Amino acid sequence: MNAEVATWILNSEKITSRFGLWPSFHDAEVIELSLWRGHIDPEKREYTFPILNLKLHHWLLTNKVDAKGYFVLEKHTISTIRFCGIEECRIEGLDHQNAIFSLGIEKKKKSDSESAYYLVTLEPAFGIDAQFTCNAIDVVESVPADKDGAELKT
Repeated sequence: MNAEVATWILNSEKITSRFGLWPSFHDAEVIELSLWRGHIDPEKREYTFPILNLKLHHWLLTNKVDAKGYFVLEKHTISTIRFCGIEECRIEGLDHQNAIFSLGIEKKKKSDSESAYYLVTLEPAFGIDAQFTCNAIDVVESVPADKDGAELKT
């Protein structure tokens, strides 16, 4: 995964401090995805453009193998990532299990200006397949979880 990705994301340290880097989210499961149209009130100078919130169960895949021959997964985590200023959104295949091969984030430049935007891709393994663009990305929270994806109470 491109190490530079973490520098583009507000509060990325909520995830990188746990994993030591920005993960690929390989085999992560999308637990929840929500869309909000945003809110605009020019009189109050409030401008919140469309938002997509993504809640994922992810972990660290080690090179250790358990007694059954499966790779050992450590640092199970539930992370919520907010994508702001959503455009060109396509979501397909939402299912009872939404495993992804990766969460791809590419920084792009708008052709008509110097402004940057991000192309985000949830590459499907099973279930959800999504791609959208956004203007900003923020890690809302990242908390420890058990192997089944339930948040651990601390």
